[in-house]
Amino acid sequence: MKMYDYPAPNAQKVRIFISEKNIDIEYIQVDLMNHELRKPEMLAKNPMGTIPFLELDDGNIIRESRAIIEYLEGIKIEPNMLGETPLEKAKIQEVDRLAELGLMIELGHHVHNISPFFADKGPQSSEASQMALNCYKKNLEIFEELISGEEFIIFDRPTVADCTLFSTFTFAESIGVVIQEDYTNLMSWYKNFGERKSAKA
Repeated sequence: MKMYDYPAPNAQKVRIFISEKNIDIEYIQVDLMNHELRKPEMLAKNPMGTIPFLELDDGNIIRESRAIIEYLEGIKIEPNMLGETPLEKAKIQEVDRLAELGLMIELGHHVHNISPFFADKGPQSSEASQMALNCYKKNLEIFEELISGEEFIIFDRPTVADCTLFSTFTFAESIGVVIQEDYTNLMSWYKNFGERKSAKA
């Protein structure tokens, strides 16, 4: 298997998941800044022009980070990271979606409205940027009450929710957002999880 990769939050989330699963995958670095995803040979593999995507040994392509994670969980069940029982699956998905939609996506909205890289994509707005950060902060408050600050967000093992939240905070750091540093439980968890081998993936 080959994963087409770039230092971005969704790709990092998948790399952390792969590391926790101890799955052997070849990483192909894509030169996103020079629009390598727009080359015909790359668009033939992934017409969406997004990263990450996974190319299987038989040529099949899986093109969305959560779909990649679901596939990898299916081919290697242990350690279980998506839930063993219906209730576990629901709880993990609930927390993971809060991290993705409530935090990571809001950071994305913020960046799209301030970065020159996205200036040609449409109107940018300082008000929209601030609204995104306000929503990010509100959801941080929910997380702060939700977790204990120990090694894992939920249950006694790593789950996909840990992968998503960790990659969200490294993304926040990379764009100079420091709001999360005011939350004791979150930062304790971030420090603890950051000591795992997978966090360096």
